[in-house]
Amino acid sequence: MNATLELIPATAPALHDMSRLWGRAADGVELSVVVPFYNPGPALRRTVEALVACLRDAEVGYEVIAVSDGSTDGSAQTLGGLPGVRVIDNPVNQGKGAALHQGFATARGAWIGFIDADGDIDPRHLVEYLTVARRGGHALVYADKRHAASASAATGFRKLVSVSYSTLVSRLFQLDVRDTQTGCKIVRRDVLAAVLPRLRERRFAFDLELFVAADAAGIDDLKAVPVRLEARVAGSTVTSSTIIRTIRDTFVIYRRRRDDHYRPAAPVVTLAPRTPAAALAYAA
Repeated sequence: MNATLELIPATAPALHDMSRLWGRAADGVELSVVVPFYNPGPALRRTVEALVACLRDAEVGYEVIAVSDGSTDGSAQTLGGLPGVRVIDNPVNQGKGAALHQGFATARGAWIGFIDADGDIDPRHLVEYLTVARRGGHALVYADKRHAASASAATGFRKLVSVSYSTLVSRLFQLDVRDTQTGCKIVRRDVLAAVLPRLRERRFAFDLELFVAADAAGIDDLKAVPVRLEARVAGSTVTSSTIIRTIRDTFVIYRRRRDDHYRPAAPVVTLAPRTPAAALAYAA
């Protein structure tokens, strides 16, 4: 296995060009995990290292795609020596959603997940969520901090922001989803291929838009699962300006939905039968 750091120039396809996802998953890659990051400092290495360790321990065939969203703290260079990890290093900050789009465009797995790099979500959740996804064949498995079994060490301010935003989303969209924004999710490859071409959000409203597009496509097999939110290791990227921007983007999504923008470009197809994880080789 090649454990050298691979820095990929930022020449990914356009934001909406996800045609590669329609192809079959690569042999031996059950789960692709995209880790978007912006100046997370030492938290990035710890998060990705823990992610790789738990995936290997669970005998999951994996790849990790870490996408720097214009980081200037040198964190992209800290990931050397981690097996199965690729790094896309962007020189310009565009937003979490743009980084996710870029990572998804290169994903090879049958399931595609993403997790925040800030250290407040234990990467072992992705293994737990993959188990849930396998057993139920769910379209999307997502962290729900409002689940009865969830626990959160978030600050009172972050909790207030979260509840207020959830209330706004519920009133505008009436989705059967209580928490759109917690940054840990797994999506079936064919489902992502069907909805992603309609997504336009480059920043934090990406998560909401994913659920809105899935709803418009008639995809209702969404599974909410508990999450444990620890105190953030890296500094928070949630500021008053990002909150205002996310609210503005939320109303843009509402307008797109009203204009029938999210009607799927193609029907969702059935995923090919999964090879048991124990039979998969680790990602090279």
